[in-house]
Amino acid sequence: MDCVNLSDAELLRLVREGGDPSFAALNELEQRHFHAVRIFATMSSVGSPAAAQLAYQSWEEALRHLVDGSAAGAIRPCVLSSVLRTASGWMRSGQRFSLHPDLAAWIDANGPVMLGNTATAGFRRPSLVARAFAGLPHRRQTILWHQRVERDDCALTGRLISTGPGEVNVLTGRIQGELFHSYIQILQDGMPYECSRFQSLVPAYADARSADIAAVLTPHLERCPRCSQAVADLTRLRHDCGTLLAESVLPWGGPEYAARGIDAGPTRELFAPRAGIPAAPQNRSLPPAVHTPEILPPDPHVTAGHGVHRPAAGRGRHASLNASGAGARAKGKRRADLVVRGTAVAGVCAVAAAFAFVGDFDKDGEPQSKEQATPPAEAPPPASKSPSPSRTKASPTGGSTASKTKSRPPKPSPTRTRPSPPSQSDVGNAAVAWLFNSVDGDGVTPDSSDNDKDGTLFGASRPTSVEGDALAFDGTQFVASSGPLVDTGSSFSVSARVKLDRTDVSQTVVSQDASDSSGFQLQYDADDSRWEMRIPEEDTDDADGDADEAVSLSDAEAGEWTQLTGVYDDAADEVRLYVDGRLGETAEREQDFGSDGRFVVGRGLSDNEFFQGLQGTVDNVKAFGRALTSAEARALARES
Repeated sequence: MDCVNLSDAELLRLVREGGDPSFAALNELEQRHFHAVRIFATMSSVGSPAAAQLAYQSWEEALRHLVDGSAAGAIRPCVLSSVLRTASGWMRSGQRFSLHPDLAAWIDANGPVMLGNTATAGFRRPSLVARAFAGLPHRRQTILWHQRVERDDCALTGRLISTGPGEVNVLTGRIQGELFHSYIQILQDGMPYECSRFQSLVPAYADARSADIAAVLTPHLERCPRCSQAVADLTRLRHDCGTLLAESVLPWGGPEYAARGIDAGPTRELFAPRAGIPAAPQNRSLPPAVHTPEILPPDPHVTAGHGVHRPAAGRGRHASLNASGAGARAKGKRRADLVVRGTAVAGVCAVAAAFAFVGDFDKDGEPQSKEQATPPAEAPPPASKSPSPSRTKASPTGGSTASKTKSRPPKPSPTRTRPSPPSQSDVGNAAVAWLFNSVDGDGVTPDSSDNDKDGTLFGASRPTSVEGDALAFDGTQFVASSGPLVDTGSSFSVSARVKLDRTDVSQTVVSQDASDSSGFQLQYDADDSRWEMRIPEEDTDDADGDADEAVSLSDAEAGEWTQLTGVYDDAADEVRLYVDGRLGETAEREQDFGSDGRFVVGRGLSDNEFFQGLQGTVDNVKAFGRALTSAEARALARES
């Protein structure tokens, strides 16, 4: 099948559908975009062998996730940002010294890059430029990136979206204007009160630098970093759009990549059959350790026509997100993996380095009105399952304390004695309480427990306030603390009120990050159509590993408000789940481990990737450093 004249979107559709056309489509995608991945991988590593391996691993993960829908947006920026995601994995796997020293230092300072999120795992906030670009439709992202960052000619860019060069030329300036106004809208939507009276002056001053405006605005800019940055960004969007876009989407190496585009000129070899990979031009800002890639001999395992050696790739990453961006537990191999890996042509973007590319993929489900779900009838819990014989116990919460192995002596047969019920219906002493009744201009929601454990909203577009006291999530957004809020190595409880927009995919309501996956998940499991309080049996990088799971007695329903309370009772060796105050099934748990990552609403973590994003609405999230009783769980349900 001749795929040369198909757009990138049409090629991805053919790959998703499978069959013989998918082979030609994958080959064409590689012809168009792999050379850029190789160039950026060369800038990010030391030596040609490392550059080749980094490029191929990044490309394979990239295409796999674009095909299965867990990443979205224009292909070129997606596959380039995959290099930073793969480099983050190398930092954990002993390949640190194969990376450019500046990149290794950047990952140390900012945290590893994660899939499907708008910041690194260190929660470096996305720039407004990145958020504005992510809000553009995919075709517009493609035009703007290739015209302003890559500096391709209009004919090449037009073939990526199946349009003529004349239309590309006309649209480029228009789309740049759309990006400018999208930035202004995001800026004004999040403006603090003290900045709101200057909201029309900031873009006007960036455009005209009028002396009259300066007299009024300058005193404010001197004391407001946010508005001062906005003036600088808006000015660069008019006059230096390509470099600004590159450094926003690629938070490490972006300016150097854009400068490489100036030195090298348009990538005219984009659609030419390759005998090898084009060399990356030397950049004066890069140290001598960065080498130009070699043209490597053919490898028999590479698809015919791809005359480049394919180094042995690392272990495949966990692909857990479905086509709309929400996580779903992988019970078997995905067709996307079979297609992409079976052709030996790489797969899809595994990470958005500075932001999650969201565009015009449809998202199922509309916001629902708040209706209290009917509580299920209470039933006696069934027999608990046997725990895993060996786990680790971490030191108490309070920083990045490393977990250590600890053997707990055998406990006497538990009597399952419950503490006395509280004298009041109010449940106090919460470690954190995010009621979502206010969000400031920087996307921070306050902690109503007076413990100063505020949460920060993340997403290419942030979670949306609903009726002023809840947040709606679209599957790519989340709210996170700056550190752990509960000690999962001892008793703790979490609660939330949630309404799902859909029930065909698994979704995480509340979790806390461990080393590479979640230390616990209060979640919906689409395979069983039940709510779960899930705690892994050991600290592993795979969220689908063995776990102790307390589950609901009845199915979850879309569009219905439900109050969930998950409890780990260390003294009773028990995991419990309450749905609308009613106790469900329980699970035994005798040993445990601590998790010292972020406390998160709206996603889980698996293999350091965004996992099981929530599509629904949440409010009244609370956490406690103790095991709540059944009476307290009922009180929380009444309060919500």
